[in-house]
Amino acid sequence: MTMQMPASAYQHVVVVMSIVLGLAVTQLLRGIAQLYRTRSRVRPYWIHSAWVGLLLIFSLLLWWTFWDYRSLTEWSFFRFVLYLSPVIALYYLTAIVIPDPAEPVTSLREYYFANRAALFGTFAVCGVLTSVTATLVRGLALSDSSNFFRLGLVLLMLVAMRASTERIHAVVLSLCTGLLVLFVTLYHSRLT
Repeated sequence: MTMQMPASAYQHVVVVMSIVLGLAVTQLLRGIAQLYRTRSRVRPYWIHSAWVGLLLIFSLLLWWTFWDYRSLTEWSFFRFVLYLSPVIALYYLTAIVIPDPAEPVTSLREYYFANRAALFGTFAVCGVLTSVTATLVRGLALSDSSNFFRLGLVLLMLVAMRASTERIHAVVLSLCTGLLVLFVTLYHSRLT
């Protein structure tokens, strides 16, 4: 059963999303600080560092894009859970992208490649959930051009899951960065 709620209902819904997304950003920022503190015993890896930075930008972009949901006045629990699902997947991703300081990690390169399936698999799930949410919750047409960007992101994540060479990961990182920049430029450069 869908209830008709006042326009302020979105303010109620967005609070939970903002909390979970805020925790994800906090997790990333805390992880960056931990990496700095452990720099004498943990060798950094440029691709890992770039992905951490890109995840921070992706987190902010996800929050930014949720502005488009503000006009929804009909909310059900199912719609609410779908709305939260990409943010929950992103939180999980931010929790595993940086090793816990208690783990015996000495090389972020080794950590990155050992955990690539979980990292990029979770990122792919996040991309799928973002598209499903845009389609089912916001009512965006499945054929909307923004979904092709999300599909491209998911395909690149699947490549990164399987690839074990630095060269392929560098290319995937570059393509994902380009996709995000183009996506923001075309669809979300400012709030409207």
